[in-house]
Order: sequence, then C-alpha cells, then structure tokens
Amino acid sequence: MKEYTLIIKGEMDFIILSPQVLSSLITQIHNSPERKVVVSIESIMPPKFTDYLLRVINSNRFSNERFRYRYILENPVTKKGLYEILRQQLSRTNTERFPCFQTIQLTDTFQGNVELDMECNDLFFGACKDTAAKFVYTFPDGREETLVIEY
Repeated sequence: MKEYTLIIKGEMDFIILSPQVLSSLITQIHNSPERKVVVSIESIMPPKFTDYLLRVINSNRFSNERFRYRYILENPVTKKGLYEILRQQLSRTNTERFPCFQTIQLTDTFQGNVELDMECNDLFFGACKDTAAKFVYTFPDGREETLVIEY
C-alpha cells in the first residue's frame, strides 16, 4: 500500500480545507474517468460546514491576522469569498512535493451552484484511482490525520 502525504504549502491563513473535504474530493476524483474533474462545492463542503466557516472567519477577521485572507476584499466574507479561499488552498495542496492540481477554477452553474473545474496532475490522479492508497493530511501545526476514503 502506497502512502501519500497531503500538505498545503506556503499558507499562513486559517485553513478551511478539512480532512473531510479532502476525503470527499478524493472520492469524486476516484469516480472520474479522466484527470479533468468538475465537482460541485456543496458535494464536498456541506452547507452547514460552509455556514460555520463563514461565522468563524467573519467573527475573527479583524481580531486575528490568520482570518484576513488578503485576496478577499469583501466584508463580510460571503460564500463566493469562501469558495475562493477553498480554491486557493486546493491550488497549494501538494503530495510528494508536487502540486495535486494543474488548474483549478470556480464556475457558476445555471442553477446558481458553484463548481470546481480542475485538472489533476498525473501522480495525484493515479493515487486517487488506487483503492489501496493511504492519504495522510498534514495540518499546518504538524499534526497528521489519515483520511477515510469511501469508494
């Protein structure tokens, strides 16, 4: 069994990319026939979790520098801003010192939902396809958690 360590590089902001979100994303990539994947954000980040994150970020935004997200200008941060934070953090997620994704874009649907339109790199896509692979998420403080992937 191959083990893959996932880490967000160069991030000093509060991390919203939880192990559960990554697990859901890996499952959806596993089910994709190709490296280009389109994922509804609500399918990997439940609305209650989104609401919780918005409350945490907006209540701490001006009292703690880690919640500022200098690339988000709106105040308070809305779902659109939160989704941009998610996109930014996913774009800095690495495995085996390589980026997991070649491209990631936010796309609005006609139904009013937001999707991640992304292309995985070969290594990460292959790892997601391997049902025997083990993914370990490394938090910014060095703690590690093994992801539970449901295939």
